[in-house]
Amino acid sequence: MLIRLLLKIGLFLGFTIAESAMFRFDKAPIKTIVYSSSLWLSASPSIDPISEDRLMFQTGYSSIFNKKIDDYWFYPNIDIGVKISKNLCLTTKAYGFSTGKDHPQILGAGMQYYFGTNNDTLDWSTCIQRVDLKGLEHFRLTSITFDIRKWLSFNFMRLRVGAGSNFFKEYSYTENFDSPNRIEGQINFIGLDMMIPLPIFIVGIETRMNLRRSSATIFLQKEIF
Repeated sequence: MLIRLLLKIGLFLGFTIAESAMFRFDKAPIKTIVYSSSLWLSASPSIDPISEDRLMFQTGYSSIFNKKIDDYWFYPNIDIGVKISKNLCLTTKAYGFSTGKDHPQILGAGMQYYFGTNNDTLDWSTCIQRVDLKGLEHFRLTSITFDIRKWLSFNFMRLRVGAGSNFFKEYSYTENFDSPNRIEGQINFIGLDMMIPLPIFIVGIETRMNLRRSSATIFLQKEIF
């Protein structure tokens, strides 16, 4: 029942907040759109290594802040994680939504590895993730993200801090707007996540900061079993 509620929340965010997502080359600078989209796709679910549950569902939305543009763009997120072992978790993204003339389709997978043995706290982790963005009129995008994080406990919160890099390739479908056929780039970022466990689910905030742009993600997470 609760999973259905979280799924409905995710779909609601996808149909409402996603109206402010930006994928049109005629509405904003091309490189800003591409870099912002790749930073959004770099978000990974915050799966606590000390959790004993095997299956996790996470839904929320990301806001992208660009230094040279006085506007905020919002994008929905839906993630599923499955713990294969105490040290390894597999993640996936597979969803779509509509925004104006575009119908973005997000498909990706990744893994999170927690360093240590059974006697360790497993408080260091690394994440590798690939996500593809399709269904747009002007371009498609492939994004690969790698990061290293440290898990900490602070009062009633769980924190995940670290840094990473996002590598992407963009392919344009249109020759209008002086757009290049392909854009490749790298986004280095510092990340800070905060999670607050509640009786039914977990509320969290994920941030990724770069000199030119940053993102903030608000999410609800449910550990199922």
